[in-house]
Amino acid sequence: MWNTIILDSSIPKGAIERMMVNSFRLVVSKMAKKDQQSLFIHM
Repeated sequence: MWNTIILDSSIPKGAIERMMVNSFRLVVSKMAKKDQQSLFIHM
């Protein structure tokens, strides 16, 4: 599922940031543990 948002200032910045963080966490949670660890080492 994809979220589409229009960046026209109608959505608060904090809401957009929360959507991004939640999406990132969802993707990472589906990754193998070793790939998760590798990702966080490089951040």
